[in-house]
Amino acid sequence: MKFIRKNYGAIIFISAILITNVLLWFFSMKADFYNNSAILVSISGSTLLMGFLIVFLLSTRMKWLVNVFGGLENVYFWHRLIAISTTAAIFVHGLISEDIGIFNNVNIPIIGSASGAGELSRNLFLFLIAAALLAKFLKYEHFRFIHRFLVIPYLIGLYHGFFTSWVNLFSFDLLSIWMITTSVIGLGSSLYMLLIYQTSAFSNKGIIVDKKLLNESMIELKVLMEKEYQFKSGQFAFIKVRDHKISQASHPFSISGQDGKYIYFTIKTLGDFTDSLVSSLTIPTRINITKPYGSMTFKPKTNAQLWVAGGIGVTPFLGYLRSENKINTPIHLIYSVRNEAEAVHLETFNEISKQNKNFKFTLFDSSKQGFISSTHLGLTDDTTLYMCGPRPMVQSLKKQVSKQHPNVSIVYEAFSFTGTLVDDVLKLLKKYIRILKPKH
Repeated sequence: MKFIRKNYGAIIFISAILITNVLLWFFSMKADFYNNSAILVSISGSTLLMGFLIVFLLSTRMKWLVNVFGGLENVYFWHRLIAISTTAAIFVHGLISEDIGIFNNVNIPIIGSASGAGELSRNLFLFLIAAALLAKFLKYEHFRFIHRFLVIPYLIGLYHGFFTSWVNLFSFDLLSIWMITTSVIGLGSSLYMLLIYQTSAFSNKGIIVDKKLLNESMIELKVLMEKEYQFKSGQFAFIKVRDHKISQASHPFSISGQDGKYIYFTIKTLGDFTDSLVSSLTIPTRINITKPYGSMTFKPKTNAQLWVAGGIGVTPFLGYLRSENKINTPIHLIYSVRNEAEAVHLETFNEISKQNKNFKFTLFDSSKQGFISSTHLGLTDDTTLYMCGPRPMVQSLKKQVSKQHPNVSIVYEAFSFTGTLVDDVLKLLKKYIRILKPKH
């Protein structure tokens, strides 16, 4: 039930598209007296196109979609889930089509037969989706590069679907308009990401005027923006660094503060890109930034707040403290690190704690105290809990707190932009296995 409550917007959105498609095909073909086998093939094939429509639409990360799906983390989860589900369903459609046969089979010179295009589209999708599943083992730049080619099997699939259909999909009846419209949206979304997004989405311009090495694994960038950058504390943005020695691929980082036209990014060195920021970034350097994303924003509340940060997950909390002149709500920040040397901005947190009676700061050193758990939080039911950090930590604490303090409101951010669908599905299966397992 929690999964449904968290994803009700996504479920309604996806169901509306799939159900509308099924009903339009069913009643259109029934009216023309097609048999059930022909209807089944048509519905299964068109459902594949709807699946990839949703995949490409979600990849645009449009604000209204992020809102409907309840945050960017959920957008990425459903994007991967629908991509692999739809690819798997291609086999089902292929088996059904083999048994029934193809009614239409247009053969266009150079392009080839519409029937054969279905098999080609399937094989290309399989290759590209398999590569995406292994995202955690790839460099981020390679992961993005692979994604750009998904439009090719989609185009081939559209050719197969439209020109092997029993129904004339160019007749401009209700079904035809539906199929043409959804295909244009799917194709348009893909081409937007391929040709336009990399320019239009990074419209906020600035200059990196300073970089500071906070410790062995964290760096902070100070950026002077052309115009004052509007964001809410707790949000993040995708950045492109315009330095020829740095990869031109975009990467997401939390905004860790603002001072007029200056904004800050506190970044953990986790790979080639972040390592190059430390070793190769020239100051000053131009930077392009997207609009802000993220649902873990701090809404004004009168009840006490407990903030739990793990490692680099401290950045959204740091951003709030840097941006707010006065703290009116009782806040306790617990900053969990593997060892004290990993912690950053301790002086800032301690100074704010001394100056403001509503802010309390605790450093949690797991090398001395062990893994952080709900017993270390000191929660009461009227507290709002905010968490940001590594997914295992956040999910573990969320599970413990939900069980021990069901009335506590929990807001959290714990996502991976190149996590694999396998990870997500396995977690989901484990959750449902626990639900279905009989209790003695």
